Amino acid sequence: LAVTQVKRKQWYQRRVRELQQGKVNPDEAELYKDLADEIPAMLIIGTSVTAHIKDGLFVGEVEAVDPTTNTYRIRFDRPGLGTHTVPDYNVLSNGDVDMIAKDTLFASQEPTDLLPDVILPQANLSSYITTEHGISTGFLGGYPVPFLRCIVKMNKLLKVKRDLLSKIKNLNSTVERKTSFKEPLDSGTQLMYATVVLDLDKLNKVLQTNVKDLQQHCKTHLGSETLAAIQVKSECMEAAEQLVKEANQLIKLKHEKSTKFVAELTALLIQVERLSTSKNSNSMPVLNESIRNLRSIVHPSNLHSFQENVEVPLAHIQARLKQEFLANPD
Repeated sequence: LAVTQVKRKQWYQRRVRELQQGKVNPDEAELYKDLADEIPAMLIIGTSVTAHIKDGLFVGEVEAVDPTTNTYRIRFDRPGLGTHTVPDYNVLSNGDVDMIAKDTLFASQEPTDLLPDVILPQANLSSYITTEHGISTGFLGGYPVPFLRCIVKMNKLLKVKRDLLSKIKNLNSTVERKTSFKEPLDSGTQLMYATVVLDLDKLNKVLQTNVKDLQQHCKTHLGSETLAAIQVKSECMEAAEQLVKEANQLIKLKHEKSTKFVAELTALLIQVERLSTSKNSNSMPVLNESIRNLRSIVHPSNLHSFQENVEVPLAHIQARLKQEFLANPD
């Protein structure tokens, strides 16, 4: 019986870690059916925790996360205790823990380029979607179904626009070539050019309507302050890309991935600077998301350096900003 309990505990820990790290196969959802509908997310750097070491419980702060060994490096508050690497099952957050919806993890594995009516097989959708007056309602993966349909529709419209822009680019090349050789433009080319231009005009009007619908869904589901934070993140990325582009004229960095990484790091710094001046506490989760995204593209051999030189300093900055937000809520 004791052996069975140990194996059961090990199985549970393994499945939870797979969900936390997103290492799930959508075809193996049945393996996770015995787990709770929501599981705690991995703790992030800077989280205040209580950990079990040396036959005692001590308070500290997460300094590094190592998913490969399922451990946290914790700097303890008690003088002389120092820093220790602790298994994840011996660490407990002292504050609220972000929860991950199990269904969302499997839903996020679904292809995003499908038509709105085939996001999931109809048999699976029926348990999530109800219909009122011919309009689909309900939730799927934690999001309202009309909101998801609007996103999928936008994705399809943008794909069509990319195709049209590609066509008009090719037509422009054809027209320029014929003009340079003083060749007359045949009626077929002119008709095709006019058709693409008209199609683009119609498509832009449809896109404009869909953007308004999407913005309305976002305001309802996310809230105006969170949307503002997301907009700031986008603006920071644009500013960073421009800065890196200008600087790269002197540096001549040719490796595309390195250039992208430098731009992401620069955007993160601009985001922190904007957060400190805007005093919008809703920007904090958006900043954490940016850090997680950046960590995901770091090579495993550089992960320790990233944690030491990026995540730890940012965690201290975030802790200071949280104190200021609490002291000056307005």
